[in-house]
Amino acid sequence: MPILPPLPDAPGIDADDEELWAWDNGATVAEFHEYQRTGVVTVSQRVKWWWRRTRRVLR
Repeated sequence: MPILPPLPDAPGIDADDEELWAWDNGATVAEFHEYQRTGVVTVSQRVKWWWRRTRRVLR
């Protein structure tokens, strides 16, 4: 049972900039919007994003 839900596969050609940024950094679009709203990236967010990005590479 995974701790974090997996990110979807790479966005398609018609994806917007927000979706591409979020996917590239291991975040969800909702997490990206929260980051834009507050301007703060917490340590837990950074670790979560790093783990999601790393898992893609390790597969």
